[in-house]
Amino acid sequence: MATHKRTRTGCWTCREAGYKCDEQKPHCGRCMRLKITCKGYGVKLKWQDGNTSTPTKKPRRAKRKSPVLSESNLSSDSGANFESNSFVLATPSYGSSSPDSIFSLPVISLASPPRTAALSVNDRWLLHYWVMRLSTLISVAPRKEYATPFQLHLTAMVHESAALRSTILSMAANHLSLSSQDPSLRYQAYRHQQDAIHELQTVIQDPSQAASEPALATVLMMQLSGKLFGNDDDASVANHLAGAKAMIARRGSSSESTSSTANFLLSLFAYHDILASVSRGSQPLADHEHDFAAVEGEADMQSVAQVLLTVARISQLQHAIKARQAVSTATTLSEEEDATGRDIQQTLLSMCFQPGNTASDIVLTAEAYRHAAFIYLYRTWLSIGAPNPITMDHVTRCLSFIRLVSVTSPLTSAHIWPLFTAGCEAIDVAQREFVRVRFEDMYAEKRFPSLRRVLRDVQHVWVAKDAEVGRDSREKVDCIQVILRSRGREVDLA
Repeated sequence: MATHKRTRTGCWTCREAGYKCDEQKPHCGRCMRLKITCKGYGVKLKWQDGNTSTPTKKPRRAKRKSPVLSESNLSSDSGANFESNSFVLATPSYGSSSPDSIFSLPVISLASPPRTAALSVNDRWLLHYWVMRLSTLISVAPRKEYATPFQLHLTAMVHESAALRSTILSMAANHLSLSSQDPSLRYQAYRHQQDAIHELQTVIQDPSQAASEPALATVLMMQLSGKLFGNDDDASVANHLAGAKAMIARRGSSSESTSSTANFLLSLFAYHDILASVSRGSQPLADHEHDFAAVEGEADMQSVAQVLLTVARISQLQHAIKARQAVSTATTLSEEEDATGRDIQQTLLSMCFQPGNTASDIVLTAEAYRHAAFIYLYRTWLSIGAPNPITMDHVTRCLSFIRLVSVTSPLTSAHIWPLFTAGCEAIDVAQREFVRVRFEDMYAEKRFPSLRRVLRDVQHVWVAKDAEVGRDSREKVDCIQVILRSRGREVDLA
């Protein structure tokens, strides 16, 4: 009897089952034929539970790849180290620059960065691009005179963590490849990604490093990188949030957990965990009631965090309803579920951020989140959506607040979830056109592939809604479930 050899290049479904894969994209032929979920072809990491002991086997020494990082040639006279207070980055010698070129970037000053390994000219250029451009696009915090939270907390750690440095260099190369014709950038992004994985594997085997802030930062940035730059319709993006949860559990209540950087990392985890709970139709991995006061740790962003904590409660309610339905044939809500829904509704009604003619982008964003939360609540609690007039009212209000925020505002990086939630329920032609144009404008401003992927998801939901006949049928179309069933993956809401 012929045996099946385990393939190492096929989709993860075939690899895990030990079957040969024909490697068709986006879903392989075997999975399509058997009507099973195709888990895609991307990089996949497995995370241990926080209570699992660390392997005692001594890790193999990784081979160094020149010219990525090299400590041996670092000396007091080296022009590649970071002794000075100014981070001056040279333009790669092979590129020509112009006043509008991405190769012509200004100089940024860093506060006494520590000595670190020498970087190649190209890697210094990528790191500079991260500091000056990409970190500002990722952050949702409003621009101020001082550095963004990502610049403030992550850039300093880059000099002491090879894994974090490689992750950030990979993200920078990926983002630059979208606005450059240089094919080597995609290779550089892949090379740095592989380096980051190998370096992180070494770190997490060391108990003294596995729960450190740089290690947690690396995992969270891997999560963000996978969401922003992952392959289209690829269901295999590693869920690094599970790894982050294990690291946070291992850290426990150490004194380090009170640092501003730790607070930033915990808020980043909470933000992504809560929105991921919406996209996967489940409860958050952790309870964030006591560690999530403000998005990215910025006091100005407390109102958005307040709404997100309520969104977490809705996800928990959804989990409770699904758990009850799995063991019971009852179709009506239990008294406890109904009471929870009413309490969440009252909580949202009591929030009032008072947006006026001169309202800040933060207030407008918080209001957009609040009305998106109403839409999510009524879908979870009452199983209704558009064209129900209650939902349609919140769709109109949510989109109207988003419309008042300039597409160039950093707050638009946080608009993916409310724009998706209201956009999926939009029935009016003008509203749908606004959603489409808004996503396209956000992509033109930020160049994150995930934005176009989410727009395609919204358009897919529109087709599903329009295919239903009758108001009751259209109300029952659950946007998240449409994507989970048809695409086999979550929506990238953060």
